[in-house]
Amino acid sequence: MSKAWIYFYNDFSEPDESFIKENIRSLPLFRQEKCARYRHNSDKRACIISYQLLVKGLREQFGLATGGEFVYNKHGKPYLSDYPHIFFNLSHCKSGVVCALADVEVGIDIQDIRPFDIDLARRVCSENELLELSKSDEPAKQFCKIWTYKESYAKAEGISVFAVLRQDLPSGRAAYQETGEYCMTLCGKGALEEIMCQIIQSH
Repeated sequence: MSKAWIYFYNDFSEPDESFIKENIRSLPLFRQEKCARYRHNSDKRACIISYQLLVKGLREQFGLATGGEFVYNKHGKPYLSDYPHIFFNLSHCKSGVVCALADVEVGIDIQDIRPFDIDLARRVCSENELLELSKSDEPAKQFCKIWTYKESYAKAEGISVFAVLRQDLPSGRAAYQETGEYCMTLCGKGALEEIMCQIIQSH
């Protein structure tokens, strides 16, 4: 049975500047350079934490001491250059940072739930999805669920999210976690029942 693990961090009590200064030097050079390109401290912090979650997951689930270098496909999906048999994916929003690891292709996305925007929905959703939204008592949450599935599905397939806009996607490929603040979706390449998910809270 294929396995996937989700490492989830949502404790943002540390001051941005001090956290960044204390932790950025511990990152490999390529990750330091990526972090430095972000304009906002919140994104820099998320960049640091996402790599820390990856290293933690690689150590705990695969017995590896480091993540090594990343390589990217043409759509920007990262892979571990030294461990092609291990798959991972990263995502962050204001509510949290997530890292998914697996022994199959995997995608994950987390998004804050925002006020529902019908114009945006029409650009993103299929006719069937728009119908679901029209019947929903919580269209903002429903749209966030739809969007995170599209994003995580595209990541799992290694394609651009633009390829799945306004498209109906296969069912049974996603695992969701929802709160009043965010939606998080994990998607595996293939039937989801073949993936065992374990949520690991990290603070």
